[in-house]
Amino acid sequence: MIRGGLVRLCVRDVGRSVRFYVETLGMKLVEEGGAAWAVIDAGEGFRIGLYARGAGESGTSGTGASGVALFPKVPLAEAIAILENRGIVFDRRDEGAVMLARFEDPDGNALYLREER
Repeated sequence: MIRGGLVRLCVRDVGRSVRFYVETLGMKLVEEGGAAWAVIDAGEGFRIGLYARGAGESGTSGTGASGVALFPKVPLAEAIAILENRGIVFDRRDEGAVMLARFEDPDGNALYLREER
């Protein structure tokens, strides 16, 4: 019924965010609109739109309830180890049937590696 989707994240610097998502997380840049926006392919039909935060527009602080869950293709522990070697700091949580490893992008947007047991 639904195949993929796109989540919109407001960022301070589109170029910096593209480097983070492409170089650090290993995702692919698929579209870009200069300094205003870019779209990253997070895999299997899921895309992340990165949009320059406008004047007076508040972004996320990393403390809200919203976030982007990412499902790694390798076991969670392996994905964490790879990203820790790239400088990512995680907050890990065991929620019974689900393991979450929370981290943030350069703008404080909450990202989660998620693995169901």
